[in-house]
Amino acid sequence: MNKIPTDFRRATMLVNDIETPLKIYRDILGMEVYYDDEIIVSGVGVPAGEAGGKVRLVILQANDPYIGMLGILQYLDPPLPERGDYPKRLGVGDTVYVMNVEDAEEVHRQLCEVPGVHIQSEPHVSEYPKPGGGVFRLLCMSFFDPNGYFIEANQWLSR
Repeated sequence: MNKIPTDFRRATMLVNDIETPLKIYRDILGMEVYYDDEIIVSGVGVPAGEAGGKVRLVILQANDPYIGMLGILQYLDPPLPERGDYPKRLGVGDTVYVMNVEDAEEVHRQLCEVPGVHIQSEPHVSEYPKPGGGVFRLLCMSFFDPNGYFIEANQWLSR
């Protein structure tokens, strides 16, 4: 198999309160903390905040120690302005984060207790065609987290 020259390592969410996303992605979805530190940003690479601003960056990892990581970035000083109402529908420029979970029903139950989470779809069975024939069966649910990020949390029923 030929190696592709690019690895997709991480996506990073910008938030104003890092503790609620940590409750969701670390405590409920079970990702592990790989990195957690306060740093000073240059203001050059990421077009947000101010040069010399202080941020807290937490990087969570799933099962692979190199890919599939999720960054959560909070600008501490000065903080980013609030964005306003969060979307209830997706459009061009939005992102869908897809995660595999061991127990979609339990994830759903715990998410219902987190203030600000909007459940888009309760757990339901979906089937998708396999590239070589047959179908994948998944127990799927989806939600907007309190910062407006859209997540699909899927549990494999058959591969």
